[in-house]
Amino acid sequence: MKKIYSHIFAFFLILVSSHFFLFSQNSNSSKINLEDICNSLASNQNTTGNFIQTKHILTNGRKLVSSGNFIICNYGIMWKTLKPFPSTLILTEEKMIQISANGTKSVMNGNDNQIFSNISETLSSVFSGNVTKLEKNFLCDFKITNIENSNSNYIWSVILTPKDSTIASVIKTLELYGQYNSSKDKNAILDSLKMTEASNNTITYEFSNQQYPKELSSDDKQIFFSE
Repeated sequence: MKKIYSHIFAFFLILVSSHFFLFSQNSNSSKINLEDICNSLASNQNTTGNFIQTKHILTNGRKLVSSGNFIICNYGIMWKTLKPFPSTLILTEEKMIQISANGTKSVMNGNDNQIFSNISETLSSVFSGNVTKLEKNFLCDFKITNIENSNSNYIWSVILTPKDSTIASVIKTLELYGQYNSSKDKNAILDSLKMTEASNNTITYEFSNQQYPKELSSDDKQIFFSE
């Protein structure tokens, strides 16, 4: 069950990071702060792309790899695994829907599960600008570094350490990494997310081929409203 909650937490975090960050700042750059990164990420109403998920299991050294595609939008996240086994995970602030390869659906309502509800409530607090609540539950460390021989390209990172005991029982830390171009377009990209579980196993999500369509197709929109 903790495996499910770790995915819930990671996906909500991706959803939040793609629309608006409000974290404490500890930047080594006097020109660019986390708000610049946030504003750029928030400008993308919809994000689609591919992912590779790699889980390292500490006890036996195994490495499990899966891949597929995703949608991040105002409605939530659609995480479609294609390899090694097809499955679909849909997350909103209120519910989680899992769809197996044969079309079987299972729905978890956040109101019926305290851990899901606590994680959702904590992370969704950024949508209401509740910075106090967010900082109460997380230690946040933001850094940005200029790429050598470039005046406008940067690498940024945010390390989140949960103080909330509910989240800490599942996740030890989350590390988000990306790129930022401070030129005219001021474009920020989320490249990867590394999650260290309470068990010290790690799960890394690498994102690629990201696109930012202004509108989702009718079929894609319907994914978030069907049960």
